[in-house]
Amino acid sequence: MTATTGTWAADWQQWRTERNAQATDEHGIAAATGTHWLSDTPLEIEGVPGSWVATNGRAVGNGPGLHLELAPGERHRSGDLVLQPLIRAGAVALRVFDPQAATRTGLQGIAAFDPDPDWVIEGVIETPSAALELDHIDGFVSDNTGVSIRLPIDGRDLVLWGAATLSGDIQITFADTTNGAETQRFRFLTVPAPDAEGHIVADFNRAYLPPCTFTDHYLCPLPPAENRLDFPVRAGETRLLRADR
Repeated sequence: MTATTGTWAADWQQWRTERNAQATDEHGIAAATGTHWLSDTPLEIEGVPGSWVATNGRAVGNGPGLHLELAPGERHRSGDLVLQPLIRAGAVALRVFDPQAATRTGLQGIAAFDPDPDWVIEGVIETPSAALELDHIDGFVSDNTGVSIRLPIDGRDLVLWGAATLSGDIQITFADTTNGAETQRFRFLTVPAPDAEGHIVADFNRAYLPPCTFTDHYLCPLPPAENRLDFPVRAGETRLLRADR
C-alpha cells in the first residue's frame, strides 16, 4: 500500500488507532513492570505466585497448587497480572504486565506527525544478507541477519541497515535530528518484504516509538551508526501523551 492509492490516509489512521489501543490496553506495551531473567536457581518475583526457573527454554513456575510451564510468546493470566516468557541467546526471562502500572494508567496515547506522502519512499535492497551486530539498551549485543536498503532521502542516496525477520520484513532502528526536541529517543520502522526484483517501500509515516519508550523493562536494539541520520524525519510517531503533562 503506497501513498498513490486512495486508501493510504485511511489505512494510516487505522494503524494509528491500533497502535494507541495496543499501548493503552490493560496488558499492553505500557503495562510491563519487570523483565526477570531466570536460571536453574528458583526466583521469587514480587506479586507473582510461586518461584520460577528456566528449564529447556521455558519459564517454569512451581509453588503450592502451582505448576506452570510457559514457552516464549505464550501469555498466562495470573490474577490481574499477565506473565509472558521471552528468550534471548538461549537465556529465558519472564516479563510481567500489570494494568495498574503507573506507566500505563497515566498514558493517554501516542502523538504523531501529520501524514505526509513525501515520506513514502521507494528503495531497493542493496545487500540481501550479511552479519549485523546490534547493541541493545541493556548492553547486550545481538547477532542478526542484516539487510541493507538504498533509499533516496533528503536529496541523498542513503543506505540504511535493518534486521531480517522470520516473516521476511525488515526491522530498522533509526535516529534523526528530531530526537529530543520533537521525538523521543530513537524510532523503529518495519519495511515490508521486497518484491521479486528487490524493490521495497519504506513508509516513514509508520515509524513508531520503541517499547523502551513506554517503560524501562524492554531490551530494545539501538540504531547502528549508518542509521543515525543528520537531518530531521518529521513523519511517524513523536512522543507519549501522559495525563501529568
